[in-house]
Amino acid sequence: MTAMLAPLKTNTSAPALSVVIASVNGWDVLGATLSSLDALPERSRMEVIVVEAVGGTTRDRVRAHYPSVRLIEARERMPIPRLRFLGVQSANGDLVAILEDHADVDRGWAAALLDMHRGPWGAVGGAVENGRSGYVNWAVFFCEYTTYMGPVPEGACNDLPGNNIAYKRADLLRHAHVLDEGKWESWINDRLRAEGVEIASTNRAVVRHIKPFRLGYFLTQRFHFARSYAGMRRVDQTWAKRLVYSAGSLVLPALLLARATRTAIGKRRHLGRFFACLPLISLFLTVGALGEMIGYVIGPGRSLEFVE
Repeated sequence: MTAMLAPLKTNTSAPALSVVIASVNGWDVLGATLSSLDALPERSRMEVIVVEAVGGTTRDRVRAHYPSVRLIEARERMPIPRLRFLGVQSANGDLVAILEDHADVDRGWAAALLDMHRGPWGAVGGAVENGRSGYVNWAVFFCEYTTYMGPVPEGACNDLPGNNIAYKRADLLRHAHVLDEGKWESWINDRLRAEGVEIASTNRAVVRHIKPFRLGYFLTQRFHFARSYAGMRRVDQTWAKRLVYSAGSLVLPALLLARATRTAIGKRRHLGRFFACLPLISLFLTVGALGEMIGYVIGPGRSLEFVE
């Protein structure tokens, strides 16, 4: 057994929205995330579940400051998707949202997701904005979230951010085993679309990415994330396809940089910051490409365990 579940402290009736958070970064960002959720007008209709893998004072502070939060204490540092799986399995809401432990949600976030899910969508995601100042933090944001920076498509789409997404519970549970296998939400979204279940995005559900980064730390994170991602894809590939994808990693930085630049220009936001950050963005993409190359050739190793 890998986790201990705290007693449920919410109402006996099913909440409208369950929010699942895998906690791996400590109290400084988790506390801010929980504070933003507590400020939502819909909080009384919500269930917040924190699957906590840091331990120590983080858990003590959650209990002390947010007694309504359901706390699942992981006995070991599992990969983030598996931590999320534990939370999803215990969620009672009609909708189940997945957030990072460093996501400051806008006041209209829950209302927008609840409203959008009156439609046929199996999953609904929102926009991701930067919530940290500084050259490195902006470069990190552009490297990872330019696609999801507002404006995003309003309605049906093909891609959603894994750190700002809510599913109809039945649709999520049908494919939740993907998380237990250590894969990200994009695999679930692809399976939903393959079933004919559409996904959608909305500009009314906004979260701000508030985790601070130092250069060396993010380079390490970028490498491990990319290697683990390629390792996940590698499982279903032939050796020939793995070699093709590995060789293709050589041109990946240029392709991704061109795509990010085109997207940023199209959105017409933060362009001065984006172009100022191009050297760092290029470095991040190059390190990520190296990680992908290694992931395709020899597999993920333990990289997913180091992703935070």
